Amino acid sequence: MNRRNLLILAALFVSIAATLAWACDPPYVWMPAPGDGATVSGITTIEVKVQSETEVQGVDIYLDEALLTTLAAEPYKYEWDTAKVANGTHTLYAKARALERSDGVSATITVTVKNEEAPPPSAE
Repeated sequence: MNRRNLLILAALFVSIAATLAWACDPPYVWMPAPGDGATVSGITTIEVKVQSETEVQGVDIYLDEALLTTLAAEPYKYEWDTAKVANGTHTLYAKARALERSDGVSATITVTVKNEEAPPPSAE
């Protein structure tokens, strides 16, 4: 095999390898709302954005490492009732499940839940 053919084969190999690497990239996932470090209360919208070259089967949202909800289709928004968790610091992240690719996972964000405490019963 001459040098020219070797160069052509090498270029073809690099092209195929780059295509396969691209095809294996997981979806890019991020959570624009609520923002990292936000203080939340009441009903708070959790918004997840996904950029993927293949179909996304759904998005899972996790609260403190436990599955909070699964969203099947865009827009990936969830109305979170923060009154169902204790006041204080909590973590959120999202995972996008894509066809024929690895799952994409967002960065973990931290929020502070600060719901008003129920007033004590009156002594009458």
